[in-house]
Amino acid sequence: MRKLIVLAMIAIAAGVAGCGKSATKVYTNGKDNVAVSNSGDHMTITGANGAKVEFGSGTTATAKMPSFLPLYPGAKVTTSITGSDKNGSGGMVAFQVAASTDDVVNFYKQKTTAAGMAQAMSAQMGDTSTYVAANDKTKQSVSVSATKGGDGTTVQITWGAK
Repeated sequence: MRKLIVLAMIAIAAGVAGCGKSATKVYTNGKDNVAVSNSGDHMTITGANGAKVEFGSGTTATAKMPSFLPLYPGAKVTTSITGSDKNGSGGMVAFQVAASTDDVVNFYKQKTTAAGMAQAMSAQMGDTSTYVAANDKTKQSVSVSATKGGDGTTVQITWGAK
C-alpha cells in the first residue's frame, strides 16, 4: 500500500497538470506500473497488483463510505479519497452540513457503536469536536472531526479496516 501511495502522489502531480481533461495514462517508476484515469474532478489510480485509490473533489466528489457509516443527512461532499489493496481498505470524506458539531459527532457515535466499535478518544477544542472509535478484533477504526464555522459545520471522517 505504501508503494501505491508514493506512486499515487507522483500520478496526482502529473494529473493536476491535466485538470479538466479526460484521459487514462500509465506511469512507471522502473518496477511498478500505475494506471491513472482522470476525468475532471475525479481520478482513479490502479496498481499492477490491483491496489486502487480514488480521489474526488468539487461537484463530482462522492462519499464511498463503509455500509455501517452513512453520510450525514443533508451533507454536501467536498472531497473524498478511498483506497484498497490485499491488506485492507480505508478512506476519507470531507463535507459541509447545516448541523451542530455535537449532532454530527453523536450521529457517528451511534453508528460506530452499532458496528461494534468502542470509543478510543473524544475531545473538544474550541469550535472542533473530535471522536475516534475502534474495534481491535475486526481491525476497524473511524475518526470524526467536526468544526463549526460561519457557513455551517465542516466535517472530516477517516476510516480504515485490515
